[in-house]
Amino acid sequence: MHGGIEAVVVNYNAGVYLERAVNSLIADGVDKVWIVDNASDDGSTAFVASKGDRVSVVRPGRNLGYGRGANLGFEKTDSRYLIVSNPDVEVVPGAVGALVRVLEDNHDCALVGPRIVNSDGTTYPSVRHFPSLIDAGGHAILGQVLPNNAFSKRYRMLGVDHTGSFQADWVSGAFIMVRSDVFKKVGGFSDKFFMYLEDVFLCRTIGDRGYQVRFCGQAVVRHVQGLTTGSRPFRMIFAHHKSLWTYAKLTKNGWRKIQLPLICIGILFRLSISLFLAFLGRGAKNHEQDLTK
Repeated sequence: MHGGIEAVVVNYNAGVYLERAVNSLIADGVDKVWIVDNASDDGSTAFVASKGDRVSVVRPGRNLGYGRGANLGFEKTDSRYLIVSNPDVEVVPGAVGALVRVLEDNHDCALVGPRIVNSDGTTYPSVRHFPSLIDAGGHAILGQVLPNNAFSKRYRMLGVDHTGSFQADWVSGAFIMVRSDVFKKVGGFSDKFFMYLEDVFLCRTIGDRGYQVRFCGQAVVRHVQGLTTGSRPFRMIFAHHKSLWTYAKLTKNGWRKIQLPLICIGILFRLSISLFLAFLGRGAKNHEQDLTK
C-alpha cells in the first residue's frame, strides 16, 4: 500500500455539486479522486476531461447503490488513506489534514469522520450512538414529528460539543476517512445494503475488529443534503426502511433475535409515518435530515 490519500466519490445525478466536491478535495490535498458514476443521466461528470490524471470516472453501467459503488472505487485505489464521500459536499480547507492527524495520532483508530455543517451553517448531528432498543423505538416513532424528543436527543448526541474530537460509535458515511488496509480487511461496505445504514454497519464491523471510530470536530465539510432523497422521496423512504430491517437482522444474534418481531413492528410504524408525511409534502426535509450518509 503506497502513501498518500485517494478519494472515492459516489455520484448519482449530483449536477454541478459533483465538480465542486471534487475541486474541494483536490484543493485540500487529496492526490487522486475516483468518481463512481451510478448511471447518472445529467452530464455531471462532463468536467472530468479537463482535470487530467487526478480525476477518473468508473462507470459500472448501473446503479450499484452507495456502499457497493464505494467498494468498486476502492478497488482502483492504492493509498494509505481512503476518503469516501457523497457528491454534494464541499471540504472546508484544512479538513483533510485534520483527519489525517487523528489517524496518525491514534494508532488504534481506523475510521474518522468530520463535523458536517448544513448549507445554512448549522451543525448536522453526524456522530451518533448505537441506540438502545428503547431509544431506537422512541426515535423511530417521535423523531419525525417531535425531533427534539429525549430519545432522539440521546441517539443523535445533540448535547455533545461537536467542535471536539472523541471516540464514537458511528459517524456519517457522507464523508469519512479510513485506513485502506482496514477497509480491505473488513471487506469494505456490506453489499447487503443498497443505500442507508451501510455506514452504521461498517463502523460496527470496524469496532468489532478491535479498532476505534472517531469524530473530529476540527475537520469541517459542508453538505447540501438530500439531492437523491428530494428527487425520489418515496423510493428513498422505502430503501431506508428496508435497510433498517436488514441492519436489524444482521446485528441481532443469539437470544437478541427475539427482539426482531418488535423491531419489525416499529419499522413498519415508522414507514407509515414517513409515507404519510411525504404524501402531505411535509416529510421530505425531516427524512433527509435523518438519513444523511
